Amino acid sequence: MIVAACGPGSSGGGASSPASEPTVTPIATSPTSSGSPSPSTAPGPPSLVHCTAAVPAGDNLVIGTVVGDPAVVVRDIQDPVNAHTLCKFDPASTSQQFVSATQVAYETAAAQNIKSDLVTGTTAVLASFGAGFGSGQYAISPDGRSVTFLDGNAWRLSGPSGDRLLTTLPPVPARGVSPDTDDSYLSFSPDGLYIALVQTFHTGGTGATAPVQVRKAADGSLVYSTSGMTMGVWSSIPSQLYFEDSSGTVHRWTPGKPLSTMLQLHWIRPKASPDGRWIAYTFRSQGGLGTIGLYSVQSNTTSSASVDGRSGVRFLSNDLIWYFGERACNTCFGALPTPTGLTYIYSIAGGSEVVSRLTGVVDIWPHSTPPTL
Repeated sequence: MIVAACGPGSSGGGASSPASEPTVTPIATSPTSSGSPSPSTAPGPPSLVHCTAAVPAGDNLVIGTVVGDPAVVVRDIQDPVNAHTLCKFDPASTSQQFVSATQVAYETAAAQNIKSDLVTGTTAVLASFGAGFGSGQYAISPDGRSVTFLDGNAWRLSGPSGDRLLTTLPPVPARGVSPDTDDSYLSFSPDGLYIALVQTFHTGGTGATAPVQVRKAADGSLVYSTSGMTMGVWSSIPSQLYFEDSSGTVHRWTPGKPLSTMLQLHWIRPKASPDGRWIAYTFRSQGGLGTIGLYSVQSNTTSSASVDGRSGVRFLSNDLIWYFGERACNTCFGALPTPTGLTYIYSIAGGSEVVSRLTGVVDIWPHSTPPTL
């Protein structure tokens, strides 16, 4: 994935947030002919996540890291004041994410995506992937039955009906990486009907090989494609896909409708609230420091949620967002900001910010909730 130097590491479940501009050296790959096994039929290796407490039904959960412990954990944050750790991942696991309230997925050094049950400890192989830039990036369907992933230049979809090659993308050229404009977003829509790939690395293709695509989750058929876009995010139910062009103007793709032009935001790593009402994002202030913005999906308006010096926003719930502090760094490559070591939680309803014990946020559960909640 993308190399980070002066900024925080990967946030998991998607592209990393780079803080330098390394050179991308692609590795030539070809899609496997045999395909990956179905997620429901391939037994897996010993689990790399271990629980010391039962997962309470219906609670708000987070995968992340906590002050004083570098290990990635599953934490119950239903009561944020009395949050507590339930499970811990082994260091050999990466790119962790929730499959359900009691199942998680992660990548291994053996180039496999593994699903692990937090109750029984049993595992299953979701997919196997080869070498290549970004290879292994994956997303799980809302019902937990399918996985879509990148396997070198191949984009695949694996589920109960087997594994299929969706398309073979152009190779990644050797070039620098811009941390504020380059991104690779791969995700199922909240309603589970579509899969989106919005990326800036496998470029040069059109139609079925375009860098931006939306496909039906049921059969993988292409329903929309374009180029010149980045920083994608799904929001709302029925699902709508947002992304921005090179000028920073955000556009919205809605199934069966023409592409809509929204606001000029220059957003970085946008994240949607579980209920789809808000999209939180980072934007650069005049001095170059990050600031957290909030975009209202319903009203097509924006507001600021922080002072300058905040970045890397993630939702913890429909109301709470998490982000880290940053300051100017004159010694960093390209004079990029560097983390202060402090992280924060902001309440949208209360308009207030407090220091957080979470040092990193990888994923949350539930992924989506009814808009009324």
